[in-house]
Amino acid sequence: MKNLVLIATFFMLATTLFGQTEKPDSIFTKNGKVLTGKVKEIGTSEVKYIQPQMNTDVVYAIDKNEVDRIVFANGQVQKFDTEWGTIEENSAELFQIQKKNALKIDFLSIAANTLTVTYERCLKPGRSVEFSGGIIGIGVALEEENASGVLFRGGYKFAKNPDFYLREMRYSHILKGAYVKLEFDFASYSVTGQQAFFDEEKRYNNTKWALLMVPGKQWVFDDSFLIDIYCGIGLGDNSLEDLDLTYPYGFATLGENFPLAFSFGVRMGLLLK
Repeated sequence: MKNLVLIATFFMLATTLFGQTEKPDSIFTKNGKVLTGKVKEIGTSEVKYIQPQMNTDVVYAIDKNEVDRIVFANGQVQKFDTEWGTIEENSAELFQIQKKNALKIDFLSIAANTLTVTYERCLKPGRSVEFSGGIIGIGVALEEENASGVLFRGGYKFAKNPDFYLREMRYSHILKGAYVKLEFDFASYSVTGQQAFFDEEKRYNNTKWALLMVPGKQWVFDDSFLIDIYCGIGLGDNSLEDLDLTYPYGFATLGENFPLAFSFGVRMGLLLK
């Protein structure tokens, strides 16, 4: 009888001791995996943990940007919010948190008596569409010009991968970087002036178009403000059958003898969700 009591007591103690074995922490990754072990450190870029059942001297590490959450043995949960500095360049997550739309004004065009507003939307990292609308004759040029008309642009941008620095210093934006844009331009306006240097002043109308290749570079600051510098060259023509450099609203064309067109501008704008 005494032996049975000792065996029962030993069994209960063993059960209690095994029941009190420390549960592991669970690390849930963003791709659906679950890693178990004892979390030792949560750093700026890595989560370090050990697996006591394997070897307590071996420390494992996983990139912090791969971790969705940690469920500790005591039931507490540590979630990891997405941060710019921990997202891989050109990743889908980067695309989700950054602003993908922008409104820009071409400040050089204002000096040329034209107000041009451009809307850009990023379709995916490295690819955007742009549409511009302009009013010719906003009243900042000579009064005797009396210009009036409209300007339209549309294009597709192929951007270089967003600029970035080394790990832990990464700074990138899906709308930032060098690009090449294929663009169609159209303008129609009337103006009072000289078509050629020795001509007398008269009222004339001009309708012109251009198909341009536009290289440029865009800088983004704090996901809020941008500067865009560009220049374009390509094919173009106008209804004057001559150059329109005297009043090159929006872009310049050389006429049917030299069917070339040029553009240049500096845009500034705000980013939108």
